[in-house]
Amino acid sequence: MKTIKKIGYLTLGLASLYIAYITGTGDILNYINFTDPLGEMALCICAIMLSIMSFVSALSSEKVPCSKELDWEWYNESI
Repeated sequence: MKTIKKIGYLTLGLASLYIAYITGTGDILNYINFTDPLGEMALCICAIMLSIMSFVSALSSEKVPCSKELDWEWYNESI
């Protein structure tokens, strides 16, 4: 993966962590009016999950082992 994509994933992860932080502390209520605390909690959990997935994508290695049989199987299904 190119380094520019990795930097993009890192910034996305940091931004979503910041959103999760301000949601958890209640500062986001200055910007968004939630009708229910469950919506606020769901936004916080989704932001944390997005940050975890972004950091995993940014910090993973470029080489993923895959078998040749699966490559041929996916190729044959796409025809």
